[in-house]
Amino acid sequence: MITYAQNLEDVLLARAFCGRSTGFYVDVGAMHPDVDSVTKHFYDLGWHGINIEPAASHHALLVEQRPRDTNLRVALGERPGRATLHRVGTTGLSSLDPAVLSAAASLGEKIEDEDVEVITLAEVCRRHVSGEIDFLKIDVEGLEEQVIRGGDWKRFRPRIVLVEATRPGTTTPSFEAWEGLLLDAGYLFAFFDGLNRFYVRRESAELLRHFSHPVCVFDDWVSQRTVVAEAYVESLSARLTRMKSKRLSSRLRRAFGLDGERS
Repeated sequence: MITYAQNLEDVLLARAFCGRSTGFYVDVGAMHPDVDSVTKHFYDLGWHGINIEPAASHHALLVEQRPRDTNLRVALGERPGRATLHRVGTTGLSSLDPAVLSAAASLGEKIEDEDVEVITLAEVCRRHVSGEIDFLKIDVEGLEEQVIRGGDWKRFRPRIVLVEATRPGTTTPSFEAWEGLLLDAGYLFAFFDGLNRFYVRRESAELLRHFSHPVCVFDDWVSQRTVVAEAYVESLSARLTRMKSKRLSSRLRRAFGLDGERS
């Protein structure tokens, strides 16, 4: 498989769902339709779902490139309202949390503010979910607790939940504030990949076996960046071959005195 996710999250999920060609996801903090996307692999297989992305530029790309998906330009929180999104360049650091600004400043990124609507995860599901949710991904740069508190975990129970579990741009754990909410809602801790913590709902405990070991060579994956790089090298090689062919043809024409002939 081709992996698009920044930390191979899609490979681990693909292992759990065993190549299923249909399914449903909810991606909170979707950002780009391809770059670092946890859902792109599944969309290409035939899945569909909900992408939640408050940044206007990224949302526009999702609308353009994910026509089968429901693409919402909102932020999620514990309760509805409005808030200021601090958009950090084209990075994945954009957040409602002002604390993200210090991390952005250290990277030299431009910060622009956008006023956005805030609704709850429960409301999104009530409006747009009619069946099972196979997996829910939450990556909102420090405000994961508020998103989780805004969910209806009795009515809407994704089979797998993965949540970014470190402070933005660091390896410092941040899950202590919200993990208890998921455990109390009947979710079982499954795996930590260094960035995200994965949970399986208790009634789907058989899925835990897929999280017994990290992503490895036996998962048969290749990075999308590698695919792009190889295609670029191939195009350069073809271009070089054409250039060499043209130079050789020119030399032969000169050698046989054909340059002055009219075609």
